[in-house]
Amino acid sequence: MAKPSEVLRKKREDYKHLFETKRQQGRLFYTQKKQGAEQLYQRYEKYFPLAAFIIGFIWDSLTLTRIDSQTDNFILLGYTIAAGALIAVIGLVEKARIRQHWILTHLHWITGLTHFFLGGLLSSYVVFYFKSAAVGKSFIFIALLVGLMLANEFFSGRLRNLKLLCAIYFFCCFAFLTFFLPVLTHVMSDMMFLSCGALSFLITSVIVAIIYHGGIREARRELVGMAWPPAIIFLSLVLFYFMNWMPPVPLALKDGKIYRSVKKAGDNYEVRYSKPRVWQFWKTDDRNFAYVPGDTVYCYTAVFSPVGLKESIVQHWQKENPAGDWETIGQPHSNLIRRPGREGGWRSFSYKKNITPGDWRVEVKTAKGRLLGRISLEITAVDKRPTEMVIEQR
Repeated sequence: MAKPSEVLRKKREDYKHLFETKRQQGRLFYTQKKQGAEQLYQRYEKYFPLAAFIIGFIWDSLTLTRIDSQTDNFILLGYTIAAGALIAVIGLVEKARIRQHWILTHLHWITGLTHFFLGGLLSSYVVFYFKSAAVGKSFIFIALLVGLMLANEFFSGRLRNLKLLCAIYFFCCFAFLTFFLPVLTHVMSDMMFLSCGALSFLITSVIVAIIYHGGIREARRELVGMAWPPAIIFLSLVLFYFMNWMPPVPLALKDGKIYRSVKKAGDNYEVRYSKPRVWQFWKTDDRNFAYVPGDTVYCYTAVFSPVGLKESIVQHWQKENPAGDWETIGQPHSNLIRRPGREGGWRSFSYKKNITPGDWRVEVKTAKGRLLGRISLEITAVDKRPTEMVIEQR
C-alpha cells in the first residue's frame, strides 16, 4: 500500500503535468490564432484604411450630437491629442529615433489608429460645418473637407510622409479650434479666428520639435519645406473666412422662411402662409409671394448659438436692380440672441411694408458681418391676395 506522502507527491506531479500541458496548449492556440489574424490582415491589408474610415465615420455619427456639447468636444479634443501623439511616433520611427521592437513590428496598427483619429476628426467637421453652411460658396469649403477626408483614407500609402501628415494635422487643429475655443470662451471674433490659426501652428510645431529633437540645426532645410504647407493652408483659410466662404461655426441658421404673418403666441410663434396646391408638396412658406398693395412681408429666422455665446443677428433686406446687383433697402433689423443654446435656435423676425415687385433676398448676418445665410423670395403683383391660409406654430 502506497504511503500518503507518495500519493500526494504523485498527485502534485499529475497536476503539474496537467498544468504544463494546458499551458502548452494555450500557447499553441494563441500562436495559431495570432498567425491566423496576421494572415487575415495581410490578405485584406489594402482594405484596412477603408474599414478604419467607415468605423470612424459611423462612430462619430452615433456619438456626436451638437457643436456645443462638452462630451462631443472633449471626444474631439482626445482625437486631436491622440492623432498628434501617433504622428510624433511615426515621425520618430522614420527618423530612427525609436527602435523598440514592439513599435516597429506594430507600426501598421499605429498607422491604422492615425487613420481612425484623423478620419474621425474630418468626418465630424463635415457634419458640423455642413450644418452651419447655408450659402453656396460655403459648400466650397465643405467640398474641400470631404476631399481631404477621402484623400486621408484612400491614399494611405503616403500617410507616413511627415510633410503631408503635419499639413493634415495643422488643418484638423485649425478646423477644431475654430469652433471649440468660441464655445469654450463664449467669444466669437476675427481675432479669435486668427488666434486659433496661430495656436494650431504652435501645436504642430511642438510635434515637429519632438520628432527632430536634437537635430533641428541639421534639418533646417527639411523643416522649412515642412513649414510652407501649413502656411499656405492658414492663408487659404483666412481668405475663406473673410470672403464668407467658410461656414460661421459654431453659429448655424436652423430655419429661414417667408410668411404673410408672424406673431408671438406664448412660447411659440404663429406663422401664416398661403395654402399650397395639392401638387406643391414641398411648399412650406411664401417665397413666391403674391403681393397686393398694403401687404406686409415677414422674414422668420431661427439661429442656433452655443450656450453662453450671445450674438446680435442682423437681417438685411435686399433687392436685385436692373444691373443684377443687390441693393440693401431700408435699415437692417438687429436682434440679440437672449437664449443661446436653444436646440431649435433663437427665433426672430423682421418685416417689410410697401414692398415692390421683383427678386428679393434677406441676408442673415452677425453684427460683425459673418454671413449665416440668405433667404430668397420673389414678389409678384396680383389683383387678389390668397384667402386660404396655413397656420403653424414655430
